[in-house]
Amino acid sequence: MNLLTEYFISDTYFTIIEIMKMFEHMSKRYQIAPMPDQIGSEILAMLSSVSVATVGHLTWSGFLDHRHITPRQSDKRIVGTAITLRLPTPDSTLLHYASGRVRPGDIVVIDRAGDTRLACLGGNVAYALMRAGAAGAIVDGPICDPDEIREHDFPVWSSGVSPITTRRTGPSGSLNLSVNCGGVVVHAGDLIMADESGVICIPRAEAPALAMAAAAKESTSTQRRAAMQAGATLGALSGADELVAQHGVNVGASS
Repeated sequence: MNLLTEYFISDTYFTIIEIMKMFEHMSKRYQIAPMPDQIGSEILAMLSSVSVATVGHLTWSGFLDHRHITPRQSDKRIVGTAITLRLPTPDSTLLHYASGRVRPGDIVVIDRAGDTRLACLGGNVAYALMRAGAAGAIVDGPICDPDEIREHDFPVWSSGVSPITTRRTGPSGSLNLSVNCGGVVVHAGDLIMADESGVICIPRAEAPALAMAAAAKESTSTQRRAAMQAGATLGALSGADELVAQHGVNVGASS
């Protein structure tokens, strides 16, 4: 056996092992829970002009890993109800199924169970979700056809792009059960916000109070910019000047 033959045998062996690992968690049934109640319109209205970074002034929890999940388009901001999918194998049947059941304003959140090789969402899936009225999709895994997705004007956040795609291979995955996306547990019906700064999942029970606080914070930020435009300094407005006056230490210039 020469080296070239050994190489191809070895390469084929490891490809088979990789495929076997991807299928090892396959179940014999699709797990499907009911569609969750949508987040109330008054909460969505309060958050319609609030940035994710503004919420970051109020809490440190719920943010998907911003180093890992990033926007595929610029200047997009979405807020809506989480519809959760777990696709742990190369089978993406449930995503096609869900695309006919999402409602206007829903945000599809997809857990690929650690797979970084296969794209489950491409141009046709994005088009189907857009036609159904979905606000966008968050994918903890790669997507494909980014040009088509931009053409459909469908906002997507993902961990990257891949030309290799999933298939309809057989029963595996869940719809509207809890998932892990970007290191955060997301439940169907939770509130999702996403823009160029990142993505946050807000538990449904916390959404009303956090929405009110975030809207107030956004208003304060707008007022602060107007005050700076009129000549005020940021330090005076934020209280930084006062803190430094209380706790600052003057250090003489070195000779």
